[in-house]
Amino acid sequence: MKTNRLRISIVLITLSITIFSNVMAHEKTGENAPIHERIEWTDIWVTNANKNNLPRVLFVGDSIVRGYFNATEKELKDKANCARYTTSAFLTHQDFLNGLKIILKRYQFDVIHINNGLHGWDYSEEQYKSGFPDLITLLNNHAKNATIIWAMTTPVRKNGTINKLDKDKTERVKQRNKIAAEFIEKEQYKTSDLFSLTIDHPEYHSQDGVHFSSKGKEAQAKYIAGIVIDCLKNRKKQ
Repeated sequence: MKTNRLRISIVLITLSITIFSNVMAHEKTGENAPIHERIEWTDIWVTNANKNNLPRVLFVGDSIVRGYFNATEKELKDKANCARYTTSAFLTHQDFLNGLKIILKRYQFDVIHINNGLHGWDYSEEQYKSGFPDLITLLNNHAKNATIIWAMTTPVRKNGTINKLDKDKTERVKQRNKIAAEFIEKEQYKTSDLFSLTIDHPEYHSQDGVHFSSKGKEAQAKYIAGIVIDCLKNRKKQ
């Protein structure tokens, strides 16, 4: 009897080790493992962090957000204290959620203007879709009183020939925007349609086809500021 119990114990221990090893291997190489880019970065900037004299607005995104942030902040002067959380991390990357959680726990925001979709070309659109539930849960838990504005991802043009779209990437952007729209409608978020704003204006882009010229940044800033101001006015009425 003791011998049989010993054999069973050995089998169970071996099975546990095997399962644990498989789980660890999946975390390292499975679908949930992050796909790294050549350069990864994160930037958090909070203006007037020591003041609560105005509503606080957070802009979340990538280098596109970082590009129009200063101009948007000027448009919102004396109306809001602005902050940004910009990163190269893809929507499903745990670092994206962790960084966002940190800033949401530290500050209370009245409006959050958020985008994710222009990085992570090695991820599928199905993986993009799978990232929304965790993001929404995070926003519900740590920004439940904020007005959420989802910014549509912008089109991509050909490097050095900005009068032509990069059809493959822009088509994928359209697919990601369609996925985002499904969640936006369900959660009743506001929409900042930067795709429609820029799709017919190649002059808004810089020569790399991804980022924007000073003219494009100004157009984005005025458009976004208008949406944010409307949201702030509506909040006062509530």
